[in-house]
Amino acid sequence: MPVFEQHGKYRLERDGFILKLDASGQVNDETILAYTQEVLDAVQEFGGEPFAIYSRYDGQVLLTHEAESRLRDNIAERVAAGMCAAALNLNNSDYRLIVAAQIGGLYEEMGVPWREFEKYEDAKSWLEAHIADARQRASG
Repeated sequence: MPVFEQHGKYRLERDGFILKLDASGQVNDETILAYTQEVLDAVQEFGGEPFAIYSRYDGQVLLTHEAESRLRDNIAERVAAGMCAAALNLNNSDYRLIVAAQIGGLYEEMGVPWREFEKYEDAKSWLEAHIADARQRASG
């Protein structure tokens, strides 16, 4: 399979046990490949502890079929490593319903609770509550 330049951009940060993703542009398989590897590296730093993800998408984010398939596999790996919730910020998305169906559908498929939020501050308390619940279940 030919290798193409990455399309779309992302930035990944960490806030405690929450991964924060900012994504922009139409994302192809090459971008998702780089992103999924960076996410798995970050997940290893959690040491098996429950964690969550907050993703903010700009107006142009859409996934190609190949990127969606790769993301599905990555979400499964994250769930196995302790991901317990996901929050999406689609306020600026030109394709809000499509992106919610694409990405939210992947979370649903993997049994991960997810919600849309307009601001990180609002999502953070919801995500932290899911992390606390997952820790309680793991220790109980």
